[in-house]
Amino acid sequence: MDARVRGALEGFAEAVRGSGYRGLVVLHSRSPGGVAAEVVELLGASGGCVVVAPRRLVPSCPGGCRCFSPGGFRRALGLGAGLVVVATDGLLRPSLVAGVSGIVSAGGLLVVAAPPLEEWDPGVGGGGYRGYLLSRLRAARVLFWADADSGRVYAHRSPRGRAGGWARGPGGYRPRGPVPRGLLELAATPGQARALDEFSLFLGSRARSFLVTGDRGRGKSFLLGLAVALAVRRGAVGEAAAVAPEPWALESFFRGLVEGLGALGVGYRVRRRGGDVVAVTGPWFRVAYYPPGEARAAGMLVVDEAAAVGAARLRRLSWRSGRTLTATTVHGYEGSGMVFAHMVGEILPRPLVRVELAEPVRYPPGDPLEEWVYETFLLRAEPGEPPPPERLGGVAYERLDAGRLSRDPGLLRKAYGLLALAHYRTEPDYLLVLLEPGGHTLHMLRAGGSLVAVADTATEEPGAGGGGRLLHSLLRLHAEGAAEARAVRVVRIAVHPSLQRRGLGSTLLRRVEEWARGLGADLVGAVFARHDVLGFWLRAGYTPFYVSPRYNRFTGEKNIAVAKPLTGLGERLVLEAAGELRLKLLLSSHSVYRDLAAEKIAAMLERLPRVEPPVSLARGQARRLCLYLRGALEAEQAMDALYLAAVIALSRPRGVERLRGSLLVLAVARLLQGKPPDEAAEAAGLGLEELPAALREAAGLLAGEAGLDCGGTQPRDGGGKGWRGGGL
Repeated sequence: MDARVRGALEGFAEAVRGSGYRGLVVLHSRSPGGVAAEVVELLGASGGCVVVAPRRLVPSCPGGCRCFSPGGFRRALGLGAGLVVVATDGLLRPSLVAGVSGIVSAGGLLVVAAPPLEEWDPGVGGGGYRGYLLSRLRAARVLFWADADSGRVYAHRSPRGRAGGWARGPGGYRPRGPVPRGLLELAATPGQARALDEFSLFLGSRARSFLVTGDRGRGKSFLLGLAVALAVRRGAVGEAAAVAPEPWALESFFRGLVEGLGALGVGYRVRRRGGDVVAVTGPWFRVAYYPPGEARAAGMLVVDEAAAVGAARLRRLSWRSGRTLTATTVHGYEGSGMVFAHMVGEILPRPLVRVELAEPVRYPPGDPLEEWVYETFLLRAEPGEPPPPERLGGVAYERLDAGRLSRDPGLLRKAYGLLALAHYRTEPDYLLVLLEPGGHTLHMLRAGGSLVAVADTATEEPGAGGGGRLLHSLLRLHAEGAAEARAVRVVRIAVHPSLQRRGLGSTLLRRVEEWARGLGADLVGAVFARHDVLGFWLRAGYTPFYVSPRYNRFTGEKNIAVAKPLTGLGERLVLEAAGELRLKLLLSSHSVYRDLAAEKIAAMLERLPRVEPPVSLARGQARRLCLYLRGALEAEQAMDALYLAAVIALSRPRGVERLRGSLLVLAVARLLQGKPPDEAAEAAGLGLEELPAALREAAGLLAGEAGLDCGGTQPRDGGGKGWRGGGL
């Protein structure tokens, strides 16, 4: 490293340390790994050191540091360090920088070591991300930016003033509830102390859910650990299930739990797996980790990051558990935004206690590094203010490429903020999707100069290799010749919340379809896991053709794929795949699709094409079904026949049309999915006392559509080996 750069860097580090704020350092070199090691040697690791770099750049971890690969950086997110060094020979992922920046403690530095500036492309394909990132670096308030080889300094901006009035701890907070002082002293901020006090009152109330919200770095996970420790001390926990995608994601939670139990004088034992804590047990309690797919209801359910578990799974688990403690990050690396935070509050069991943590725990409010990270990677991006609905007027359509977005950060922020509304969780790496070449196109509607709707589309070319060809991969499972099709996939589509249900989404989708026709696309489609938007796609004329058998790891729902054909090839592919889906829904709803909402299955059956029923009623089954319809048998004694009649009748659109409404939902829930009477009645919007008559009415319609004439015991066509019904 050039001696001038070494001296200036030491001075910058000293100024940052003295200010109490945090700083950003960017160093260019033909040996980024060597510079990373020199930085650690120069600045020291006494305040904690984390290095994130591929092994080819940093073969051995510098002394006093903890080292992680770029792909494994998430394992470091629960740590704290005065020095965090990222070394790269090219790609600088937004998610990586946004994530590890939260590790840096007050007075510390985030250092990026990269190739020479004139050669460095931090993106993936020579797109607009490089220009965007460099422009954002020039805007950083506290920055040391230099070429470590030549000694050239591009920027040297030290902090102005000191962070006043900031110190870790509860700040003399006086609790209203019975919170032991030793536990309260573990709170990193007055906000944490206040939230812990609210939790102590929650334990003495009849409330079922405790929700903690806040931006990243506010100590939500640690607070949950302290809260569970208090619940253990009060005897309110026997078995608690802590749910997260991986055990290391609960590092801060378990640290808070262990420190809290120690402060309260409660004995415990820690069980680890591969270095990660997976359970903490004591004489009368057990707090254990569960991955989302294996999570079960418990006396106390702890969900450390709701967006990582998904709304649907959170709903299922929380309603079956005694009490639920959950946190959700509003803005930050794993942030979900205000929409999802509101959604979590709506789905948790009532009564609900909600607290917000505002103060950061590792650094002072107003920190310039946090400000730069949030602005650069759009972690607080929200849609701009649109015109009032009554003054909406006409809308104008336009299409944008990555280059235009990178040159217009204001437009990028508004578009990104709107697109984030269309997904439970938007990671900063989505910036690369928007700013780098990759077949993505943005479509926008403006009204009065304001952005009111936006869609992100990806073009999937025929026969093209590589990833990102989601429609192709799903169609290939169910239709011959899918690889020959050109498809346009709507990755996300969003309308400003204040202007929804006014046809703007449908208008934008029609413009996307017109554009796709001009490209020669065979079909337009989408894959989504928010089942609340299924109705939008069905109303727009799209046909479902796939429902995943497993849960989406982000939403806890099952992915649904829909498509609209634009050519003869597209029509053949969609009809073939949609017919397969109809059969799967009819024959697998009692197993892999039993957890789908019955009304969603019913809605899809109304749109799917006719198929030939692959089953038939045997003579004995027909006889028992007729006896049930005459009132001589209970439904349970003819359930096999009822199921087969439902499969036969609902193989055709006419059978679906005959039932419709609550009777169709009831037939799906009780007969196809095999749900118990109370769940089936609830799904159909019926009282339990109404169920027998409604089921008999539905069964009569199904039997008729299946070709069964219960005036006798013979089928209408007089067949003697069993029958599939008349040719409807």
